[in-house]
Amino acid sequence: MCDLHKPDLMLETKLKMIPKRRKLWELDVHWHCSVIGTCISHDELRKLGQKCKAPAYDGRSADYKLHGFMVGNARYSQGVGRVLHKFLERKYARTIKTFAKAKTSEDVESLWRDAFERGYIPGPFWAVMTHQASSHELLAQVYGEVHMLSHLEGASNRADHREIADLKSTITVMQNDMQDLNKNHRKAIDKRDHLIGNLKRELSDAQAKASRSDELEAMLLAEQEGHSVARLEKRIDCLTARVLQETDRADLSQARMLEMELKYKETSAALSFKDARILELEQELLSLEKNACMKEQGCPGGEDLCGRCIAYIGGQTKQAAFFRDYVEKKNGQFLHHDGGLHDGQARLQSIVAQADAVMFPVTCVSHEATREIKRICAQQSKPFVPLRSQGLGAFTRGVDDLARN
Repeated sequence: MCDLHKPDLMLETKLKMIPKRRKLWELDVHWHCSVIGTCISHDELRKLGQKCKAPAYDGRSADYKLHGFMVGNARYSQGVGRVLHKFLERKYARTIKTFAKAKTSEDVESLWRDAFERGYIPGPFWAVMTHQASSHELLAQVYGEVHMLSHLEGASNRADHREIADLKSTITVMQNDMQDLNKNHRKAIDKRDHLIGNLKRELSDAQAKASRSDELEAMLLAEQEGHSVARLEKRIDCLTARVLQETDRADLSQARMLEMELKYKETSAALSFKDARILELEQELLSLEKNACMKEQGCPGGEDLCGRCIAYIGGQTKQAAFFRDYVEKKNGQFLHHDGGLHDGQARLQSIVAQADAVMFPVTCVSHEATREIKRICAQQSKPFVPLRSQGLGAFTRGVDDLARN
């Protein structure tokens, strides 16, 4: 919708004669695209579109079509133009109030430069474009700066896509590490429980023996008035030594139990750290995907697989036809294996051997098939792409990444 040619701006003399702030429909039509795209978010534009009874667009280019509709009708003082103008006036009322203090074009430029350097663009952009003191040169300069920012943001979004791919790979590696850590943790817990059971039995035996020692001591006291005190005292010494020995064993068992509990807590803390890191990476991934440029979703693209063969392991068999059609449109070949539901191990090895790259959804393929895929791909130095889901969107993004690389 943006016109790359220089817009037909109003003459400087006319700009100076404007007694009050401009309305949206009084701006040059070439500016409407930049104003609406910069100052109104996609969610806000959808709500305004419903209020203006805009057509119900659908599909991946729905936001782009709605943007075009609103831009095309912003030139009218009634309907869309008036609704958009009132919304922008309410949304940026505080910024407009700040810019109202400016009396000359130089004052307006000073306020704009301060906001631009702080990274606050939408509100000041609207205030400058509608300010009655803004000169011809200032409007052209501000429009050009905001227009170039959109190009810089597009380049940043492409870098975000590359970062998303790296994050997906990192999450897959960390999930595998998490599975190994869980296995080791379960083994450590089983070993600890077994050791605690043994220590508890040893402690119970020691307590029973200590109780028996108390009984013997009572018997000794009863016999002191009668037979051979020396013999009884010797028995006391032996029993006392045994009690001390059993007490030492009980103390040692207790220390070992405390040591195992400490190791258990350390293992649990390590697992909690891994869980928190995985959650952090997933949130970062979702944020990057949410902020990706919506315009790029509507681009037709020009990637070509150049005849490469793509193998898709797992997922639902009924999706294979859609995946095959998409790969063939990209000038590629497509092979499918259901991940072990009906297709066997031998066919998996055959398909991976024929493919130039392997893709599989991590949510819909067996662990055995996943390990086999990674092993074969590592042996044959072939790329494999784990997908976050079994949907068509995740598959097409994976194929496009392979085509670009």
